[in-house]
Amino acid sequence: MSGPTEGRAWSLRGRLLLLTAAVTVTAWLVGGAAMFVIARHVSDTLFDQRLRDIAGALLTFADHEINELQEAGGDVVHIEGAQTLGARYRYQIWSKRGDLLLVSVGAPRTPFAPFGEPGFSTRDIGQIRMRVIVLPSSDGSKLLQVAEPISARSVGLNPDLALLGIPLLLSLAVLVAVSAWLVRRTTHALAESARQVTQRSPDDLRPLAVASAPQELKPIVAAVNSLLARMEDALSTERRFTSAAAHELRTPLAAIKTQAQVAALLKTDADRQKALERLVQSIDGAAHMIDQLLTMSRIDGLIALRARASRLQLDAIAAHVIDELRPIANRRQQTIIEELGPADIEGLEFAVAVLLRNLIDNAVRYGPAGGSIRVRTGAQGDRAFASVEDAGPGIAPEQRARVFERFYRLPNVAASDGCGIGLAIVQAVVEMHRAQIELSRSELGGLQAVVRFAQAPDARPTAALPEDAPPVVSQ
Repeated sequence: MSGPTEGRAWSLRGRLLLLTAAVTVTAWLVGGAAMFVIARHVSDTLFDQRLRDIAGALLTFADHEINELQEAGGDVVHIEGAQTLGARYRYQIWSKRGDLLLVSVGAPRTPFAPFGEPGFSTRDIGQIRMRVIVLPSSDGSKLLQVAEPISARSVGLNPDLALLGIPLLLSLAVLVAVSAWLVRRTTHALAESARQVTQRSPDDLRPLAVASAPQELKPIVAAVNSLLARMEDALSTERRFTSAAAHELRTPLAAIKTQAQVAALLKTDADRQKALERLVQSIDGAAHMIDQLLTMSRIDGLIALRARASRLQLDAIAAHVIDELRPIANRRQQTIIEELGPADIEGLEFAVAVLLRNLIDNAVRYGPAGGSIRVRTGAQGDRAFASVEDAGPGIAPEQRARVFERFYRLPNVAASDGCGIGLAIVQAVVEMHRAQIELSRSELGGLQAVVRFAQAPDARPTAALPEDAPPVVSQ
């Protein structure tokens, strides 16, 4: 089975350079077209103005000749175009009654344009596209029409103009070179970041140091540095945890070895039986510590999955945990009082169950034989809570902050009674769910631990338990 296919490799620099060249050429073409249109419009305007000036001068100079011809009784007179305006122009002069008074050589004797449309127009005259102006005289007695071929307005391309392409190509080459230098300079920070990452050893988690990074690259560098910082914290925690776990495991393993050696040296069956019972207790303590270490490792791994929280019923989870620990409480003849009111939260079910299991397990372990343990859940305002109380020795106020540290044991607690991880696990779960935990003196005489969670949206209606409602007692 083949691995996942990778997309075709591409170069950011190459694409930026290609994009820059394409945009430049496009801008030149669009700009050139716009300049051509504007120049053509200006040229047409100038040609029209020139045609108007020629028409005005022709109308002024023709008045005298037309008057002489009319006095002599002549008809329409043909004027040689080359001797007046040249072969480029054709003209007609009409009377206001529509009589043709004067016409150039080669011009038809029909009007170029309607008399009632003075000004400029473009028309086909004798299969030639021409620009026509209709201009009345100042006294309104005459109407002049002058036509100029459109082709005569076009300027031929001078062969020397082709030489302009050389500086154009040179300027394009310079622009591409400058663009390539700018792109390389701009992406230098990206290349530097990649170089720092690829040349690092696996244990080098220092933040990337990129000088003069562009704004677009800064979020990536910040994200990578944030990831490196989290990895550094995780590795540091892992190293501390591994070192502490290795140190803490030496004690129960040494106790197990000592108990086994003592059992081997005993002569009587009764002494040997007691030694084996102590050996089993030591093995149970070591197994409990290993289980707690594995639980702590799993809780640390669940922190990254906080976004996968789901809706949980805290009272149902508490009831399930109580059922799991009831056999242990029964062996110690302890009574578990259940006051489980509705409490809905958002969280990870495994982590919340571990929290309650550790709190109730501590109450069972440190509570006196035949004593009582009270477990309560419910809601107060916008907070859901879980409370565990026991009748044990409790925790002095000055020690309550330190008991959440990993592997910390109270001075008056024997090493065999716990491994110092349970409340550290509880604290990790509390922080994971952005909850709060409070330790205080219980009405039962021992310790009370209360954990307050944010109540889930649209939680079940809460109702306080009636004061006279009998609690559920498990024995």
